[in-house]
Amino acid sequence: MMSGISTLMFRDQPLNRDMLRNIRETGIESVELTDYHPGFVYDDPMMFDALREDILAAGLYLNSWHIHLEQFDRAYDLAALDSAQREKSIKAYKLAVDGMERLGGGILVTHDIRVPEPGEDAHDHKRVAFVENMGIVAAYAEPRGVRMALENTGSGYTRDPERLVALMDDIRATNVGICIDTGHRNLCGDPVDALRIAGSHLITLHIQDNHGEQDEHLLPDLGQIDWTGVSQALKDIDYQGVFMYELIRPGNLAAVDPNFRSIL
Repeated sequence: MMSGISTLMFRDQPLNRDMLRNIRETGIESVELTDYHPGFVYDDPMMFDALREDILAAGLYLNSWHIHLEQFDRAYDLAALDSAQREKSIKAYKLAVDGMERLGGGILVTHDIRVPEPGEDAHDHKRVAFVENMGIVAAYAEPRGVRMALENTGSGYTRDPERLVALMDDIRATNVGICIDTGHRNLCGDPVDALRIAGSHLITLHIQDNHGEQDEHLLPDLGQIDWTGVSQALKDIDYQGVFMYELIRPGNLAAVDPNFRSIL
């Protein structure tokens, strides 16, 4: 299994070749980009072309890009019922797909899944809308070498991995899968069980630890998650993806590769 790290820990800095080389020099093999970086925009093809060259020059494998479209415009919602909002949202997600294609393809990770809880107003309609709209985005992404990963959250509709699996069954797209965030799951359940429930739908990870009370993004073994159990679950489901760390403290960078080797 390949190690990887999200650029989230450098979210206050612009993405550049020096940052990426610094990551690779610690022994990390793969990277996930985030859109939190200053100057990161979705509608600049030249930016994506330059970033692809920087990733290749650093000797990194681009696994994924974690998109947070809601931070740019709260109207972006693939569960929208209003037709104009729906079209606006689909257009924004297609633009993200275009960016990922220019980066060479990979996985777009999102947890912007605004489906209400069962029993709440409009749950059924918004869930149907999300399934239909994600299906449209997935169909656009598939020939462009882009996969979509739906991530669990620590609260709300997607806190339960069973619900993500049910979405997979309804979306029925071969390029849509699940991202399990171990820290998110530890706020509301067992990360080991979540991995087993996701099973063959699991296409990427967000590896982080906490003490079960808040989303701390700690290095594994600094919280309370059972990492022996995590490792065994990944073996049992034959996970073939990247062991992608999502940490927030730059000082943890040098410890990631030794931590990865210890866990796996």
